[in-house]
Amino acid sequence: MPLWILLGLLLLQPTPHRVSATVAGDLGDSMFLTWTLSWGARALRTDPFGVFDANIFHPEPQTLALSDPMLSLAPIFGVIEWVTGDSIVALNVLMFVLFVGALASAHALAMRLFGRGDVALVVAVVASANSYVFGQQNHPQLQSFGFISLSFLLLLRALEHRRARDGLWLGLVIVAMTLANVLYGLIWLLSALVVVGVLWLRRVLPPLRELVRPAIAAVLVGVVLLGPVASIFLAVDRRNGLARGYEPQNSLLPTDLLTPQRDNWSWGTALDGINSFGKAGEHAYFPGFAAMILGAVGLVLLWKMIRRGASDLRTGVRTDELVALVVAGGVAFVLALGPSPGGVMGPFRVLHRFVPGFDGIRVTSRFAVVSFVAGALLVGVAVRFLIDRVPAAWSRLVAPALVVLVLVEVGGPMARVEVPEGDRLLVYEALAELDGGPVLELPIQAPSVGVQWAFVEAPRMYYATIDWNPRVNGYSGSVPRDFDERAAIFNTWPAATAEQLAEDVGVRYVILHGGVDPGGAAYSADELEDLVEKAEAEGFVARSFGDDWLIVRD
Repeated sequence: MPLWILLGLLLLQPTPHRVSATVAGDLGDSMFLTWTLSWGARALRTDPFGVFDANIFHPEPQTLALSDPMLSLAPIFGVIEWVTGDSIVALNVLMFVLFVGALASAHALAMRLFGRGDVALVVAVVASANSYVFGQQNHPQLQSFGFISLSFLLLLRALEHRRARDGLWLGLVIVAMTLANVLYGLIWLLSALVVVGVLWLRRVLPPLRELVRPAIAAVLVGVVLLGPVASIFLAVDRRNGLARGYEPQNSLLPTDLLTPQRDNWSWGTALDGINSFGKAGEHAYFPGFAAMILGAVGLVLLWKMIRRGASDLRTGVRTDELVALVVAGGVAFVLALGPSPGGVMGPFRVLHRFVPGFDGIRVTSRFAVVSFVAGALLVGVAVRFLIDRVPAAWSRLVAPALVVLVLVEVGGPMARVEVPEGDRLLVYEALAELDGGPVLELPIQAPSVGVQWAFVEAPRMYYATIDWNPRVNGYSGSVPRDFDERAAIFNTWPAATAEQLAEDVGVRYVILHGGVDPGGAAYSADELEDLVEKAEAEGFVARSFGDDWLIVRD
């Protein structure tokens, strides 16, 4: 564990200022996900049965289900927030914990398969340090990929020992993984079926009657803990028509494996002529040339082991389990290619059409996280072969040298941005001193405005954790039905139609934003003066707080 902490310190660079005053990426998703974790931690502590009734998109119910709720991460976040008194610190420390946990989980899985610490070291780094991981530092739900390696490890242990307690632990980790990221839970469950199927085809799966106890334990835990959550998601989907169509731009492309994250240390823009930069969607999936070459060598070596019928006892490698995981990684890779790879109908279309949950997947390229684990294991095969064939005096240097090579290729500075505070907090602090009630923040943004929606509404949600009043506004992976139309009406406030709609949904406070808004949506001084005059003419009380105005409607 000390080694993983050291690597985390080296790669994530959590200096005091970065931890306390900045977030990774930008003020869009980072702020939204900080709010998500803050809401989850608070609601689980004060009203666990109402945790999904989040304070956005008022008066819509169960709005936390419009995106990944991250309920398994929220308690960890909450403890850190309670200790430090700061949600930004809590977010950054959580990201560090997830990265270290991913390294440890991949190492534990590799130790089971190879039984060697030097090989497991390289596998852990390859599985956990790549452009996908470093490019998604503003998404804690995507950094929960360590659950994938841990779940595979627990699955293999359950198949080997056939004990109920192994199934119980497996079920709990599957629940935690799915609550952190629904996509990871779905692709892992499918991959697990592939693993079990391959072991059965290789005739190494224990008799099914011996697997009843762990299977029942895992299924019962999943049904009891995930069943109510799944019913909420399905109800929200039906109520708002949230099933998504295909998004080919977010499918994995072969050139994505040559696409480093922005500001990559070694490659920078050197690969721009052959990679996926400039294409719409999510495409930075570069694992490093060293990892890809070693993985290809490992695949050839594994094939030779299979052809020779090499046994686990003779090779010291759990070959059957390794083969099963590699096949699962291959299946995940094919699914990551999206609905129409190469212009032909892909198997993802079947899952999207017939398997609950898959119709909500927006970025199929993320299925490749399972392929990263499988690819790292293939790297392990090559590393083990290499270490066994170099002089003993040099063998101890092989793993550290490969780790350095991989990290040099995929590493890079973590782009971060300051979280604006100061006078921006004044109106929210004032709300915290008043009686509670629904709040409308203007000008309101909606999906129709494009990316500005995230950069305006997500910071507001973060600031709203000061007062926790319900908000008519909101930002999430999906939105309630007709939200765009309602937002357009609210932006005409205090016109009669907007005022009537505000009355209908019980708006008690209106915030008029001026000055320099984090997302660029603010009224000019003249517009503010006009709106305040009209509000006071209606008999409302108006108070200024820095560049913002608070209108009390009752």
